[in-house]
Amino acid sequence: MNIPPDLNDPNDPNAQNPGGAPPGLDDFALKKSGSKTPWIVVGVIAVAAIGFFVYRSMQTQKIREMHVAVMNQFQQIEKDQVVGKFWACLLGAGVDPGMFPNNLALSQRLEGAFGTDPKNYPTKVREECTPKAIDAKHSIEGMTAPAMYDQALKAYAKSLQDLSTAFDEWAKVAPSHLAEREVGQKVGTDGAAWHSFAGGKPGADVVAYDRFLHCAVPGVDKMKDGQALVEYLFKECKDPKYLDTLQNTCGKEVTTENALAAPTPGFKTAVAKLAADDRELSAFDDCLRKSRKSKRGDDAAEVGKAWVEYMEAGHKVREVGKEALADK
Repeated sequence: MNIPPDLNDPNDPNAQNPGGAPPGLDDFALKKSGSKTPWIVVGVIAVAAIGFFVYRSMQTQKIREMHVAVMNQFQQIEKDQVVGKFWACLLGAGVDPGMFPNNLALSQRLEGAFGTDPKNYPTKVREECTPKAIDAKHSIEGMTAPAMYDQALKAYAKSLQDLSTAFDEWAKVAPSHLAEREVGQKVGTDGAAWHSFAGGKPGADVVAYDRFLHCAVPGVDKMKDGQALVEYLFKECKDPKYLDTLQNTCGKEVTTENALAAPTPGFKTAVAKLAADDRELSAFDDCLRKSRKSKRGDDAAEVGKAWVEYMEAGHKVREVGKEALADK
C-alpha cells in the first residue's frame, strides 16, 4: 500500500514548506540578487574613469597654460625690448630685423643709418643702443620656464650679447669711413681744379690732385691720352691691393694739407695730355667707392654673423613652444 508523503513533514525532502517560497522561486531570487554586483562594479569604474579624465584634462590645461605663459613672456620681451628698443634705436622705429632677406641687406641699412649722421651715429650705437640689447638679455635670463626651454633661451640670450659686441666693434671703426669718404670728395673737387688749370702758379688743390694722380698712376706722363688712363684704371681697380693703395696711401695727398707741397716733375706734361679729358675722375670715383664698399663689408661681417645667429635663436625658441603646445 502506497502512503502519500506528508507534505508538511520537515524531515521529508519532498515535503512542501508552507512558509517558504514555491519550488524554484528561491533559485530565481538568488540569481536576481547576485546580478546587481557587476552593475555596481561597472558604475564604480565609470565614475573613476570620468574622474581620471577630468583630472587629466585639468592637468593638461594647466600645462598648456604654462607653455602659453612662457611664450607670451618671451614674445613680450622680444617685442618691447629687443625690437621695440634695441633695433628701433639702431635702425628706426617700426623696423623688423626679420625683414632683411640676408646680412648684406642689413649692412646696407646700417650704412644708410650711419650716412644720415656719420659724426654722431657711432656714439649713439655704443652708448644708447647696445646697452638695450644687454637689458633684453637679462630679461630673457630672468624668465621662469620648463627645462625643455633652457637650451633655446640660453642661445637667444647669447645672441643678444653677441649682437651688442658686434655693433660695438663696428661703431669703433665706423669713424674711419668718414676719412675714406673725404678722399673721394677731395679727389673730385681737386681733380676738377686740375682739369681747369689754365697756367700760372698752381693752387693747393691743383697740386694735391697732381700728386694723387702720379701716386695712383706712376707712368701717367707716358700715357698717350685720357683713354689710355681710363683703361689702366679699369684694369687696376680689380685688384684689392691697388684699391688699398689708392685709398690709404695716395688718398693722403688730397686730405693732408701741406703748404710746402710742390707739383710733380711731370705736372706740365700730364696737364698737356690729359686736361681736356676728365673721364678718369669718374673712374677714380668708382674705384674708391669699390674700396669703401669692400672695407664696410669687412667691418660689418661680424654684425651680419651675429644677426644670423640671433634670427636662428629666436626661431628655435618659438619652435620649442610650438612643439610643446602641439603635444597638449
